[in-house]
Amino acid sequence: MKRIIVLSLISLNLFGKLDDSCFTSALTAGYVFKHDCAFKNVYGHGLANVITGDFCYYRWNLWGIGTKISYWHARGKTDFLQLPTVLKEVPITFYLRRLKNFKWFQAYASFGGGVIWAKETSYLGEVRIHKGIGEAEAGINYCIWNRVSLTGAFRYIFPDPCHCCEKINVGGYELRAGFEYSF
Repeated sequence: MKRIIVLSLISLNLFGKLDDSCFTSALTAGYVFKHDCAFKNVYGHGLANVITGDFCYYRWNLWGIGTKISYWHARGKTDFLQLPTVLKEVPITFYLRRLKNFKWFQAYASFGGGVIWAKETSYLGEVRIHKGIGEAEAGINYCIWNRVSLTGAFRYIFPDPCHCCEKINVGGYELRAGFEYSF
């Protein structure tokens, strides 16, 4: 049994040293742009990204796995009677991320998938849906002090194929900025 454990630790170290691993956490905010024309008639171009929490574990120095959760919010007026309506979306994704170090900053790209919960409230009542989503993201981190970085990101959200009878389209792209802390 001891031989199996030792061989496992040796093979894991071929991918990276234990000293190379670290955690990062980021809080960001921004704006989410939507593709859907019906959405644009009611809510405008998109939703406010109120907050996004991002947590990543870099086990193999420049490769990491992580999760991201956001809260998006928009207010609008219905097409027919111009009555108020509210849309709230909460996407949760899991991803694989790759870092690239440069002299003054770090660039990263990630690819993952997850689920989005959406709730639309209007005079007609509430519509709640959840759908599977995928994401591709690219961003930069610029160190401003010790382990604190300024971060910016562009994320593309691609949903599963929409059907004509669905009321809420979850696809779009997002721009956001915030702070990241490494530990």
